[in-house]
Amino acid sequence: MIKSSLYSAIFKSVSGRLLTYVFQFAALALYARLFSPEEFGVIASIQVFLIFFQMLADIGIGPAIINEDRFSSNQRDGIFSVTAITGLILGIIFYFFSYFLNSFYSDYEYQQIAVFISITIFFSTLNIVPITAMNRDAKFIHLAIIDVFVELLTVVIVYTLYISEFGVLALAARPAVQSIMRFILTFHLSRGTSIGCPHLGSELFHIKSILRFSSYQFGFNFINYFSRNLDNILIAKYFGMASVGIYEKAYQLMRYPLMVTTFAMSPAIQPVLTKVRNDINLVIFEHNLLSARLFAISTLISAFIFINSQVVVLFLFGENWLQVEPLIKILSLMIPIQAVMSISGSFYQVMNKPKLLFISGFLAAIVNVTGIIVGVMLGSMEAVSKALVISFLINFFCTYVILFKFVLKCSQKDFYIKLIKVTLSITPPIALYTLVKINFINDFELSVFINLILNILVSFLSLVIFYFPIKSCIK
Repeated sequence: MIKSSLYSAIFKSVSGRLLTYVFQFAALALYARLFSPEEFGVIASIQVFLIFFQMLADIGIGPAIINEDRFSSNQRDGIFSVTAITGLILGIIFYFFSYFLNSFYSDYEYQQIAVFISITIFFSTLNIVPITAMNRDAKFIHLAIIDVFVELLTVVIVYTLYISEFGVLALAARPAVQSIMRFILTFHLSRGTSIGCPHLGSELFHIKSILRFSSYQFGFNFINYFSRNLDNILIAKYFGMASVGIYEKAYQLMRYPLMVTTFAMSPAIQPVLTKVRNDINLVIFEHNLLSARLFAISTLISAFIFINSQVVVLFLFGENWLQVEPLIKILSLMIPIQAVMSISGSFYQVMNKPKLLFISGFLAAIVNVTGIIVGVMLGSMEAVSKALVISFLINFFCTYVILFKFVLKCSQKDFYIKLIKVTLSITPPIALYTLVKINFINDFELSVFINLILNILVSFLSLVIFYFPIKSCIK
């Protein structure tokens, strides 16, 4: 029963996210042709701090609410009021913080962009409780429909501002429009959830009821932020806006496969498995099975992007972004590592071990920050990318030592054996596809679109040939 509920929730989440990312991918390709790397760099340089302020606003409220067995309407309204006050204060603070960014980056005045970012912070914070209500009830398809509608509307508005010659402000308006529309729609649909539609309430003290869980979740998010975003900050500071625009595009492309797989699965894991966390053997079994399946999918995607990095860049971004190609080649190696590791946090939450999640994240942050600083000191974006791949590999082993030894309290042996079997099963189709590409496909001069479609078809046929050995390893 739980197994079917888990995979039903995962299917809804992945289907919904896939639908969303198809439209986001198309929008990304359009924006890449409208705006220059330098304009993307300006937005990326301030976007890093938007993420920081959103993290300050969240303080782990979403996972903490999902972790509660009972959640009353008074709790809901009190916490919703706290998010409204927090979002307003942080939005105002961010605007004044933008004056500091003027001196930090030295070559741009951020005040006009900061207005849009402050609006984004307020509405995204206000949306924490409504979107948690939707996630708790596994209404992932509804959320996907909201995201698709919001993305389409945003493209229209950004393009209208672009042709009206608003320049980089057109791109800056994107997160503000998205946060406003997403809040309005999610707030309305949350009426049909078990938590219900939140309203402003006076009982602010209810935030205390979730602080123990959320404080460790916030601590994890805080240190995770610096380990995941310091690269953008330092590249913008020392290499310039055009460089960070190129790097950010490469990193974003690497993250899209993770969004479709891992990040789509994660919201579905905690609400379902929390109900059976006393059955530790079931939790371990589902963890190892999900990890093996994610590892298989993400490794295949990683290999495809690595082999076809230039074609992918030309198709998505155009010739102006060819500098992204060597970075994508390096960062694609991180996809399998990040895919598996990214669901580990959900299992810390399932087992109600936010303190150990924080410790794991703290150790990972030290390794990642060290890698980023070493890469920046070496003086190139390629060096930063290689350092990140090495640091994530180190963190992979550290994360799973803690998870298995102190959370699941069992041996890691079965986990690694399953990953090794998956690796052996997917090596033949990757090898076959590579041979066909080198010896046949590369001999033809094809358009970018036809080249990409042909490579996708050949890679799919290679998988079909070895379907049964792969299937046996991920059952």
